Amino acid sequence: MMEYDYDEDNERKKSLLIRLADGKPGLAARWGRYVGIRLSKNLGRRLARGRVRREAKESQKALVAAHESVLYAYRGAERLKLKHSMAVHRVSLFFLTANRDIAAIKVDLLTAKDWWLRKLLARNVALMMYELDLSKVAGKEFREAINYFGPSKYRRQRLMKELENVRKIQAELHEEFREIRNKTIAHRDADAMHQYRLIRNIDEVKVVTRAGAYFNAASPLISELTELTQIAGDTRHLMNQYIGKKIFRQRR
Repeated sequence: MMEYDYDEDNERKKSLLIRLADGKPGLAARWGRYVGIRLSKNLGRRLARGRVRREAKESQKALVAAHESVLYAYRGAERLKLKHSMAVHRVSLFFLTANRDIAAIKVDLLTAKDWWLRKLLARNVALMMYELDLSKVAGKEFREAINYFGPSKYRRQRLMKELENVRKIQAELHEEFREIRNKTIAHRDADAMHQYRLIRNIDEVKVVTRAGAYFNAASPLISELTELTQIAGDTRHLMNQYIGKKIFRQRR
């Protein structure tokens, strides 16, 4: 009985090969190309995983260090109720937290064997980038902090320019990821087939690239904020915030 089952299975495989060989012209060739492409993609993804993981490990190490450093500074300002310092730190944390989220899933997003997992992670990144609204943290309290610390006119202009650059690319991403966000992840389209096709057609590499462009644009802004926190860390600023009045002023 077992031998009959084995022979029947072999016959089925032979039948498939015969149909491929004797079927329509080019069928076997097309099938071979299809299999070859699938194998090459899987092999390429496996080889890329090691490279992407090494690169991600290095960049993630620096990112985590920066994030933890700002968290430490924020907690210190929070304990002393230094609201202006906290407002500046919140903007830095806004970018660093989102960047750390993406760094944590980047390797799987680009190299996971399961294509559905890659699309799911890409949808989550698209959602995160859509929701990164700078106005949430760079509003009234942040402007008051800038005025309080009184950076030079040149530094203030640079800061405003970098804020505008980030807002510009944010507006672009808002438009690019709107459909993915509204129909496949934050909300679900009633047409399930349309939803499936949107998911299937997501280019996860493009999503990561566009997210990278956003954080590249934000990098100069974070540098400006770092310089601003150095100003905020001046003893007179700390004392003035703690007391609640500008008693200590810069010597002329």
